[in-house]
Amino acid sequence: MKLKIKIIFLTSYFLILQSIFSQVNYEPVSNSVYNFLERMSNKGIIQLNEEIKPFSRRYIARKIKIIHVSELKIKNEKLKIEKQRISGIEKEELEFYVREFAEELKRLGLDLSDYEGKKKLIDFKSDEYGFDEFNRLRLLSYSDDNFSLFADPILAFEYNNYSDGSSWSYSNGIKLYGNIGRNVGFDLQFYDNHPRGDNIDYKQNFSPNTGFEFKSGKDKGFDFDRMNVNLNFVWDYFTISIGKDFNYYGNGYGGKLLLSDKAPSFPNLKLEVYPVTWLKFSYIHGFLNSQILDSTTFRYNPTRNHISTVDKYFITHMISLTPFEFLNLAIGESVVYSDKFQPIYLIPFSFFRFSDHYLTDPDENAGNAQIFSSFWYKNYWLETKFYGSIFIDELSTSNLDYPQAIGYNFGFKTIDPIIPESELVVEYTRINPFVYSHADSAQTFASYGYELGHWIGSNADEIYLSFRKRFLRGLNLDVWYRYIRKGNEEDIANPRYQDDQTFLWGEKNYITMYGASLNYELIHSLYINAKYEYSKSEGENNYLLNPGSKFQFSISYGMGL
Repeated sequence: MKLKIKIIFLTSYFLILQSIFSQVNYEPVSNSVYNFLERMSNKGIIQLNEEIKPFSRRYIARKIKIIHVSELKIKNEKLKIEKQRISGIEKEELEFYVREFAEELKRLGLDLSDYEGKKKLIDFKSDEYGFDEFNRLRLLSYSDDNFSLFADPILAFEYNNYSDGSSWSYSNGIKLYGNIGRNVGFDLQFYDNHPRGDNIDYKQNFSPNTGFEFKSGKDKGFDFDRMNVNLNFVWDYFTISIGKDFNYYGNGYGGKLLLSDKAPSFPNLKLEVYPVTWLKFSYIHGFLNSQILDSTTFRYNPTRNHISTVDKYFITHMISLTPFEFLNLAIGESVVYSDKFQPIYLIPFSFFRFSDHYLTDPDENAGNAQIFSSFWYKNYWLETKFYGSIFIDELSTSNLDYPQAIGYNFGFKTIDPIIPESELVVEYTRINPFVYSHADSAQTFASYGYELGHWIGSNADEIYLSFRKRFLRGLNLDVWYRYIRKGNEEDIANPRYQDDQTFLWGEKNYITMYGASLNYELIHSLYINAKYEYSKSEGENNYLLNPGSKFQFSISYGMGL
């Protein structure tokens, strides 16, 4: 009898959980919907938390639903202001993204009858050429109550003309996502890349572009691949994921100070908890590549010897609080540790610094710990977001003369400043000496030799300006400017924190970068891009691929990226 009662209870409990589970698929930050949602947030039409990314497609759909059902005009009773009606371009964008997230919006109960076979982006019948009933072109589209699968191809070509040569590149792969039952979601993106030509940057060390993991050399070029994948288990108030993907913490448009996509994506276990609208908790346990050979793993083979790298791990968590819809405060910490896996770091809600102290007693090199924080404040009258982040790698409160390994940034993003349908970003970043580094080379804040944080690295600062003008739905002109000062980076073989190792110590480099790009997303995920860039490096030490002045013009087109 007791066994039957237990079986009935467990079965009922499982069925109840099944009824409240919903799927989660993470959407890459490269999707233009992120910029659209930020515009709507700066106008006060929706409340959006940008300090933890990527967003799930379900989260994005919820925000789109709010915009859609608001009848394009919302009165904020708290601030006693009337929101501006969204512009004509924004209305077209709203329709565009309703078609993109139609499956998720249907599950949220939004009436999409006006989008079925009407107001088509392209005048094709919905059952031809791969277009679904909402006129969204897909390689594959299938959905029922128990299973769904959506797929898009990744195809891209880029041609670059430099002041001292030229190059070209093509990419191919696939992006897909879907759900199994009511509680499992998955997403996968992988593609090969094949750059060829002259003066190709084989390392991407000093560049905002993501660095390389696996690559193989070719004549006048090389091949490399990228893969991001997640398997997600979802409940109403939390998501547990196992995957290999980019994760972003903090604020910044010129670069992310806390956690960025400069290093290649790494395998990780992730937990996100969101019990109420004003609180979100994120935890990540990652597995990094140290690029340091472990001599104890050497094995002799007649044809090919074997040696492994030192194991390297990364843990971080952040709690994000939004006490008011216009204000967010977030705080978190991280630890990079090496050599062997430590189960104590699997406790998401523990204080990692105390866990590090627990391990440090028998091992003085147990881990490299950091704490960090970020904030944003949105002024809806000005349609402006003010933001900032701070990253503390080492800090001495007892000796203020001791060099402080701290990085910080602050800036603002404003919508429609004087010129309609425009966006302006002004940002400053400063990273003191020895930030991201460590006395143990296996515990630096890096993977595959690339920073996990801001791409300019330590002992540097940057002024970043960007301006975007929108002409049509999907047609944007972007103009940007960077001025960077860069001193010496630390050498693990030399003593640290010497008296002369103040900000910008050592050989200095002054780097100017500016450019413009014209981008057009013709239909979902199908784009064409033309770009001009200029860079100039002056000083005693050069961080660019080639010293002196350099320009680059490129044109590219593709789908899926």
